[in-house]
Amino acid sequence: MHRLRRILRLGICSFLALLVVLTFLPLWKTDEWWVRLWEFPRLQIAVLLAAGIVALVTAGPRKGQTFWIATAAGLAALGWQLWRVAPYQPLWPTMMPSAGQCAAGDEVRLFNANVLLHNDNYGGLIAIVREIDPDVVLLIEPGPQWAAAISPLHSAYPHRIGEPIANKYGIILLSKLPLVAAEIRHLVKPDVPSVKAGLRLRSGQTVDFYGPHPEPPLPRNDSGMRDAELVRVGSEIRNSKRASIVLGDLNDVGWSATSRLFRSLAGVADPRVGRGPYPTYPADIPFLAWPLDYGFATPHFRLTEMKRLPDIGSDHRAMLFGLCLVGKPAERLVPRQAPLEVREDAGEQLREGREQVAAENE
Repeated sequence: MHRLRRILRLGICSFLALLVVLTFLPLWKTDEWWVRLWEFPRLQIAVLLAAGIVALVTAGPRKGQTFWIATAAGLAALGWQLWRVAPYQPLWPTMMPSAGQCAAGDEVRLFNANVLLHNDNYGGLIAIVREIDPDVVLLIEPGPQWAAAISPLHSAYPHRIGEPIANKYGIILLSKLPLVAAEIRHLVKPDVPSVKAGLRLRSGQTVDFYGPHPEPPLPRNDSGMRDAELVRVGSEIRNSKRASIVLGDLNDVGWSATSRLFRSLAGVADPRVGRGPYPTYPADIPFLAWPLDYGFATPHFRLTEMKRLPDIGSDHRAMLFGLCLVGKPAERLVPRQAPLEVREDAGEQLREGREQVAAENE
């Protein structure tokens, strides 16, 4: 029995050691996908750390150097994980204030859905769009079949632009609001499109809209291009000085180093902060899900609503964001900065971005 307990304690300590390594591994400034991937499941790792610590304490005698080192390391890792995800819990102060009342002409409701290229539940998507009736619909991952299938929405959404392609990076923007100077851009790779457009609100004011869908960190696909695209969009928003909205599947979590730098560069607020994580991926495993689908906005806006929507057969849950324009679109609310050169070396890219943000705050 004593030997079994010793083996059990050794197993628990080894498990905690692995979790501690995975906790602090993303502090390594590298683009390697297998490092950056561990920024995603912080909540899940925190739960496993807590369970491991409880198991270690209850597994046998609470003494010995190994016990105290494992317990201390586990508690440190648990504290770090909780600190990172704490802003995405309801008790944290909100980053984007609520609007309360909003003049009808100043409100815009935005629907964002990664539809999944090979998902054929076209009717489910059309039904939920008609039910919610948003002003703007951004579809991520639509191929040519999706582009044809959503034609019943065209009469309600006369303003459209997109590039439906069969590589999981297609994009389509549908809008009831007029689009100004709308364009499909390929910021870092020719086969990864994004949208930029002006949205003319019913009040007659025009705000900028960005719809990126950068590549995720996966095997043979490190995070450099994703980070470079987000840094470039963030820098462009700050230098434009205009009221801006960013909507899309960013293939990143809000608590990552890249997302936090993106918010600092762009001067945008995340409505999830202080309200909850609203996990969207994977759609069918809620306890393993994390937030990938975002709506950010500059301080010109306040939040009127935010909803995670029912399953449409995709591996992502769709999101609805309601925003109210409360500032003048051309009013500068964040400082200007020199534009960043975009390179594939995202480690260097992130370092330069941090230095510029730090210099502004001195």
